[in-house]
Amino acid sequence: MTSIAMSPPKSLTDEQVAQYHRDGYVVTPALISPAEASEWKQTLIQRLTDEGLLGNIPSGVRVWMCDDLDPYTSTQLHSPSMLKILQQLIGPNVEFLSFKAVFKNNKTDFRSPWHQDWAYWRGSAKLSIWIALDDATPENGCLQVVPGSHRRAVEMQHVEDVKGFVHRLTDEQVADLPVETVPVPRGGAIFFHDLLLHASCPNINGQDRWSVIPTFRDASLRDSSPVWRTALLLSGSSVNI
Repeated sequence: MTSIAMSPPKSLTDEQVAQYHRDGYVVTPALISPAEASEWKQTLIQRLTDEGLLGNIPSGVRVWMCDDLDPYTSTQLHSPSMLKILQQLIGPNVEFLSFKAVFKNNKTDFRSPWHQDWAYWRGSAKLSIWIALDDATPENGCLQVVPGSHRRAVEMQHVEDVKGFVHRLTDEQVADLPVETVPVPRGGAIFFHDLLLHASCPNINGQDRWSVIPTFRDASLRDSSPVWRTALLLSGSSVNI
């Protein structure tokens, strides 16, 4: 496992925890250092190259399950800061499920459509962390969210295309909702509920915008989702494994 020098664990303020529960997301501008973000990006580029997938995934998204971690990703997911914040938002029992690399450039320049992640896996509530491995700006495809939309599931349209998001909403369906654009610097992160409506801006300048998105759940809640055959318990105890 790669060794990373860890500073004292970061944590959220009471106001940030309250924002997450009110709005369905909260931003931490420096979850990891820019150097760690750059190394993580290079690690994922090498993994995709070794798999023969770099530049060959039309959706620009590659998912790995919890039993297929590379050493660098494993080290980051076990960081004290990440676990401390997860415990603040989820509780003392935390399970890691899977993670994905999301990469945009001049080949994958389209926006991700409006959707709720819950529509893809259902079951108990999940929390994902959108971690910027490059500066994420409105010009290269940062996230957009609808604060407060995590309080209920929304019926999605079923659409089949190369973008990989078969469950989605149209722009017209969110036209009257309070959309917020959320730029994040390299190393920053967005912790968000799986019912939060979110999309991404199109990459109009063709610059790299890589992110990694690990997903977690409260291990004390029984989860009926059929997506994950196993999970990695990070803290506490689990009723699922």
